[in-house]
Amino acid sequence: MNTAQSRAIACGGNWCVDLVKVIDVYPEESSLANILNESMGGGGCAHNVILSLARLDPTLELYALGVIGQDTFGDYLWEECRNYPNIRLDQLRRTSQSKTSYTDVFNVLSSGRRTFFHHRGANQFFSPENVDLQDLPVGFFHLGYLLLLDSMDRADPEYQTVAGRFLAELQRRGIKTSIDLVSENSDRFTQLVPPALKFVDYCIMNDFESSRLSGIPIRQGEQLLPANFKPIAQRALDEGVREFVVIHFPEGAYLLSRSGEEFYQPSFDLPPDYIVGTTGAGDSFCAGLLYGLSRQWEYPDILRLAVSAGAMNLRDLTTVGGIGHWTEVEQIEKRFPYRSCPPLFTTPPESGRDLK
Repeated sequence: MNTAQSRAIACGGNWCVDLVKVIDVYPEESSLANILNESMGGGGCAHNVILSLARLDPTLELYALGVIGQDTFGDYLWEECRNYPNIRLDQLRRTSQSKTSYTDVFNVLSSGRRTFFHHRGANQFFSPENVDLQDLPVGFFHLGYLLLLDSMDRADPEYQTVAGRFLAELQRRGIKTSIDLVSENSDRFTQLVPPALKFVDYCIMNDFESSRLSGIPIRQGEQLLPANFKPIAQRALDEGVREFVVIHFPEGAYLLSRSGEEFYQPSFDLPPDYIVGTTGAGDSFCAGLLYGLSRQWEYPDILRLAVSAGAMNLRDLTTVGGIGHWTEVEQIEKRFPYRSCPPLFTTPPESGRDLK
């Protein structure tokens, strides 16, 4: 595998269309809320991460994998990707068996909290049988979202889940694996995620998902519990994650490596008028993380870019419209101050230190 191939990234999993509505308040049943703004854009883990990566670096070789319908939403996603010459579409399959997946997203203006109404659609058919590994010369494969990929979540007699079997095969081929989860409020976390973690190099979760997976609270009410970061991340490492676990949340991000190194990166103290929408911010964070890994940066610098990419995403209502080239993304450090670090962690370097 040459240098370009070792840096190349494949993103497989969920593709959908997000129908985003910004509302004044989330209503109780049988009551009314006002729609203040709305937009349509691509969504889903694979879509959001690969397009964010394409915008971060137009020279990075990228491979899109998933299943979309033969319908207008599918056409929309296909054409969106064609705007980026560095995205290979050979393995983005189309099916007449189901509509393209879509999600109605309701984003409360005052809090930024989002509620999702999701139609699974064609994503349920994405499976290892859709993937030609012989034609996938990449160094990294990002899979998401587990719990929303019916075929990947199926039982497997040897690996417990099909996703576990697929990730194991990727690792056997020397491809680094990473996963992302969906914020589902169910006990399926403890049933379906641990089998996959045995074959994951990098596990990326938000605060809600990390608590569901570990059974350890990360918040008390709205207050973060920094002392619980390490035991939460350690649970995932104990399940088999090879290199590191990252937990991200509005206040920042935490990384625990297999060797026991801990890193904390605070987010930015942004003015309210900067934040237009929050949909896709976690996926942009993930893209920044993967990009830093592909450049072989040190962990603190990887976290810095990831947090900056997540923040830049907030300036647009769509999932990827706020992201620019990585050299532009890092400049956000020179515009806004960091939030303060929790007492358990060291204050990071001053803003403005250029990445290489």
